Amino acid sequence: MLEIEAKIKIDSGDSTADIEKRLKSAGAVFLGTQKQNDSYYNAPHRDFAVTDEALRIRVTEDKTELTYKGAKIRDGSGKTDAKAREEFNIGIESAQTMESVLLKLGFTKSSAVFKTRKEYSFAGTTVALDEVTGLGSFVEIEVIGEDKDSALRIIADVKNRLGIKGEHITLSYLEMILKKEGLLN
Repeated sequence: MLEIEAKIKIDSGDSTADIEKRLKSAGAVFLGTQKQNDSYYNAPHRDFAVTDEALRIRVTEDKTELTYKGAKIRDGSGKTDAKAREEFNIGIESAQTMESVLLKLGFTKSSAVFKTRKEYSFAGTTVALDEVTGLGSFVEIEVIGEDKDSALRIIADVKNRLGIKGEHITLSYLEMILKKEGLLN
């Protein structure tokens, strides 16, 4: 399965509260609020910053999981309107134990991302309103599937229906934080 998503920085003319009101009035189903603590790791045998992969341990109030994300899938021109990538998730019992295993195997901890996420189900998508420590407010519109073109049409429709303006950001939150810290070009 592919995770196809559009991430848009919420500018000063809008707010997560404004988008949340539009979601509610459009009949979106509220899925919940989570605090997410994401720790990212780099492999000893290849540099994930170069290969565009990600390995993360995510801790929330109710679960802990290990996620591997493959390189972003781009169109023929090398560009993408939204981020699409293969993703695998597995539940784990302990972030500390998993981190110990990764470190023993030679992985190194890259950085961490902390965010509060409100999620809604709307028109075949998951819409996430994110407050990311050190980066600001974002909206993500995500479709899980195999057909990237169809997913992009659904995302564009939802973005239009909710009046969300702004350019799609293809960088991950991790990449934005590393860039802000001067650790990524």
